[in-house]
Amino acid sequence: MKAAVVAAPGVLEIWDIPVPKPNPYQALVRMDVVGVCSATDRKLVHGTKPFEPTYPMLLGHESVGTVVELGARVRSYVLGDRVLRPCAIYPGQTFEGLSSSWGSFAEYGLVTDLESWRQEEPEGEHTRFGYARMQKTIPAALTMEQACLLITWKETFSSLTQAGEIAGKDVVVLGDGAVGLSFVAWSQALGAASILAVGRRGFRLERARTLGATATCNVREGEKFVGGRDFDLVVDTLGTNAAIAESLPRMRPHGVFCVYGMDGSFETAFDRSLGPVSWSYLQANPDEVGVHDEVVGRLSAEPLDANHWITFRGGIDDLPAAFSHLETPQSVKAIITFHE
Repeated sequence: MKAAVVAAPGVLEIWDIPVPKPNPYQALVRMDVVGVCSATDRKLVHGTKPFEPTYPMLLGHESVGTVVELGARVRSYVLGDRVLRPCAIYPGQTFEGLSSSWGSFAEYGLVTDLESWRQEEPEGEHTRFGYARMQKTIPAALTMEQACLLITWKETFSSLTQAGEIAGKDVVVLGDGAVGLSFVAWSQALGAASILAVGRRGFRLERARTLGATATCNVREGEKFVGGRDFDLVVDTLGTNAAIAESLPRMRPHGVFCVYGMDGSFETAFDRSLGPVSWSYLQANPDEVGVHDEVVGRLSAEPLDANHWITFRGGIDDLPAAFSHLETPQSVKAIITFHE
């Protein structure tokens, strides 16, 4: 099968590797679509993550596939199930000399029935497959592209709700990438009184308005993010200390500053005196598993249009072009489709 391998920093190649073989508690999955994570995947390709990956490695984690073969002891999946986060190599493991960077950019992958494994072998090796907690089934009501975006949508929904009640609040979202647009969409869905999207690309900020932003600020065009204390919630998707410093003077008393992204150093430093007398700092810890059912239910009732996010579509041989596309001004999200 074809698989996207980072052979060394800056070297992205398409390799031919064996199809993984499921154990009795696993199902083989035909990969349908995998999203390119603009943050994690790009940094792994360029070798700019703060940790040192083991090369060569198999990329990908925003994956959706269809179950095509069942292990003898699998009970939680049936043939034809659409599943989230299948991977050819589980994190912490190796396969054919490849390490795993979540390991989903391949034509086939695996999902693991942890519940069955735990029940039948309490002391078994299932402890090495904790990643399988996030391998959830997806209803057919969602399109394949919506399913591919589900990871981003779940993480941002969970992070936003950790900040407290959103209805009636004035919200500012720092960042106009796929994550920033998701925070805008969820703020609108949860009843925010106003939403300001701050970013650097006019193309993306136009999409933010479509998704519910009541105002935008393009700092690349010289628009200033300045003013009084007029926001109850600041959501930072940029993960920089500079973003925090610029935002604290805009928060109202008892406001919340929610950080979703982190900078390359994973260190946060700021002058608390820039904020109001009383305010809260929240480092979001997305609970993707915990909000799965709620987010799927919301999307089934009021779907989000994946076309507002996806700006590149191609096959696995087009993956290098997808990464190049994400460097252009009119980009948000790239997806790779398999087995068309």
